[in-house]
Amino acid sequence: MDADELVTVYTTNDSVHAQLIVNEWHDEGIAAMIEGGNQGGFAGVGVIEIEIQVKAIDADRAANFVRKYDRAGG
Repeated sequence: MDADELVTVYTTNDSVHAQLIVNEWHDEGIAAMIEGGNQGGFAGVGVIEIEIQVKAIDADRAANFVRKYDRAGG
């Protein structure tokens, strides 16, 4: 896998939660992007899954950080 390839590290259906995680990662020096976060929810449409992606080289560090964030009630 290429170190610059984007990989999904976290998924959620809450766009606010996704943005909070991305902001925290940015503060830690981890560049991240949200995939699917701009899709609005419409009545009758299933839950939209939002993926947070980072470069493969940062994936382990991001995953460890988000586990701590979730345990702390982030």
